[in-house]
Amino acid sequence: MSEPVEAWPRVSGDMCVSDCHCVILNLGSLHYTGQQPGGTMCEGPSRISGPIPPDPTLFPEFYRRPASARGRLEGNDLKLTFLSGPLAPDPSLHPGCYSARPPPPPRVHPNAMHILERGQRGVVGNLLQLEGVSLHPDPPKHKKEPRDHGKENVRRLREIQRRCREREAEKEGARPVPVKALWRSPKYEAVPSKVMTQLQETTPPKRSECQNFLKAHSRCGSAGAPRRSPSPGPPTLDADAEMQVRGRAVDFVRHNARAATQACLRRSRSLQALNQTLEQQRKEREEYDSHQRGHVPQYLQERKEKWRREAEERRRNAPDPSVPLGHTQLPEKERQETLDSLKQTQRSLVKELLSLPVRADTLSVQTRRTELDRKLSEVEEAIKIFSRPKVYIRVDT
Repeated sequence: MSEPVEAWPRVSGDMCVSDCHCVILNLGSLHYTGQQPGGTMCEGPSRISGPIPPDPTLFPEFYRRPASARGRLEGNDLKLTFLSGPLAPDPSLHPGCYSARPPPPPRVHPNAMHILERGQRGVVGNLLQLEGVSLHPDPPKHKKEPRDHGKENVRRLREIQRRCREREAEKEGARPVPVKALWRSPKYEAVPSKVMTQLQETTPPKRSECQNFLKAHSRCGSAGAPRRSPSPGPPTLDADAEMQVRGRAVDFVRHNARAATQACLRRSRSLQALNQTLEQQRKEREEYDSHQRGHVPQYLQERKEKWRREAEERRRNAPDPSVPLGHTQLPEKERQETLDSLKQTQRSLVKELLSLPVRADTLSVQTRRTELDRKLSEVEEAIKIFSRPKVYIRVDT
């Protein structure tokens, strides 16, 4: 608390002057110049405590603060003054306001250059730089699709079936088509064929009139003029050649009749024969489907039976996983025989134990009773063991 002032002048406005006191108000700060009651003059900040702080331009020492611990450690142990403005001071003029430690390098991100260029040129400038940039980028390379071998096999099978059907169709087309019998009226069935009758008749060829004349010296006696050797006549042509040479005098009907008798008739299969063949093929197919198709051959059945016996033998000879190491399972027959023998022994021991006297005073009777009790205990333990469904015995190695 500051000392009380005895005389306090009345102040009105920004400035008031009296005979013995002078009060100056500047920017909310109070500066008092006057004469104290003791008669001495004083000048300086008022000691009156109030809400208005002093002017920092007139009294900067009131706005100094001690340096921080970091500044004292770094060598800046001077007091730092409060700054009158919001801007930071120049580090070259006021190095005491900053740390003596060298500043760390700036943290630059990888895309700092891109951000700088975008800030200097703008987004539109980057978009207009189309030199060397392809507007149509290369399409992405398609990955090699995995092959579906199942579909390929099905496609190949269908292709083979299609080729087989085409070959079958070609074979069917190459076969002679059966001729359908023409309709014939029943009343003409007994009428013989005139063409067939003419073909069956053998008519000798007619001789020309010039051939009926007598030759020279045909009626002369044997003693007449000597005969001359007959001169070779013109070569005789066959009937076909003769008809071809004469040209207009060709008898085409006769020529066709002779050709029909000499040529062999090639008849196509009738519908009845074709139906019989198809019926026979159908029966053969049904016989195959009913007896052979889908039937497993005998050698495969024998091999399957052999494999079954071998698997059963391996399973029988395989070691039981439940058998302990170094043991073997006692056969069921031996186990039953041993169990019956133990029960018979137990009955005999019990019978012998019951036959002992009730009062056992002698040492021999006591010893015998003790021995029988021990044997009965052993037999009972053995009966419990051999009463189990599986009994394992140790293998002597």
